[in-house]
Amino acid sequence: MERPTIRDIATVAGVSPSAVSFALNGRSGVSQTTRRRILAVANEMGWTPNAAARALSASRAGALGLVIARPSQSVAAERFFFEFILGMQAALTSAGVALLLQIVTDPAQEIAIYRAWWSQQRVDGVVVVDPRRDDPRLASLSELGLPYVLVGERDEAGMPSVIGDEEGMIEIVVDHLLERGRRRIAYMSGMSTLLHTERRSAAIASLGRSRGVEIMVSTAPDYTERSGAQATTELIAGPRTPDAIVYDNEVLAVGGLAALRQEGRRPGADIALVSLEDSPLCRALSPALTSVHREPAIMGDTATRLLLEHLSQEGGRAVQCAAPSLVVRDSSPPAENRAS
Repeated sequence: MERPTIRDIATVAGVSPSAVSFALNGRSGVSQTTRRRILAVANEMGWTPNAAARALSASRAGALGLVIARPSQSVAAERFFFEFILGMQAALTSAGVALLLQIVTDPAQEIAIYRAWWSQQRVDGVVVVDPRRDDPRLASLSELGLPYVLVGERDEAGMPSVIGDEEGMIEIVVDHLLERGRRRIAYMSGMSTLLHTERRSAAIASLGRSRGVEIMVSTAPDYTERSGAQATTELIAGPRTPDAIVYDNEVLAVGGLAALRQEGRRPGADIALVSLEDSPLCRALSPALTSVHREPAIMGDTATRLLLEHLSQEGGRAVQCAAPSLVVRDSSPPAENRAS
């Protein structure tokens, strides 16, 4: 009787070949319920380890996946994802692995793509961005047994992670604005369902209390220029006008800058502007936009290498991103320069 392969076990158990490999080798990446089901099926089918080695190499798709659940116009305008994908591609090219990329509008579509990729055995693992609280995507990936790396937060299931320093980013921005004499600081986030906006909102509120400065939090529905303009118009029409606005990214800030001019305000002089993402666009604006500089390409490269490492051996390492830095430009001038 022919010995069963990992692919055979995966078919009977209703999981991916990678999930079977993780379960049979005692590795993280699958839930205990899924692990028990796989082990039971393997035992019933008479699986033996020496048959698995050949099956594992045959089961590899030779590709990793990335799904971005944001409006396409937002992704096209954001420098972050462009550089992040370049970083991923650099790591994948050196490893001889392909990248499958898809852009969708919501997490439900993202989960559907993961299920399709899994059923068609098109990817060996995925890079997950924009983590959310009680993230349904992670539960679905664990159920499928599809390996992943989480970008932005530490993964509670023990999968590899790239962790952002959201609190450090907010602190350098707030301290800079205080140094420039600003005392009513607004933070404009996009997509409040994302954990990084939640962390940033909490961080700026905490700093407001500790530094004795007034903080306002506003939310744009997405990361488009139009949303940035609309949310800024509503913000400055309120009873307390901020003297500084911190935007989640440069696309929102572009919309905000246009809205301020439309309302007769002087960007920089009347209201300081800061973007939490840097790009060449920030330098080209007038006034040039003070921005937080990160290294998205390094983040993409690191995330990819962590996932490839996890696929080849046991490991769920979490790596902290390099500390962000502030690039000071004309949109946040010193107090003595604001009257002109």
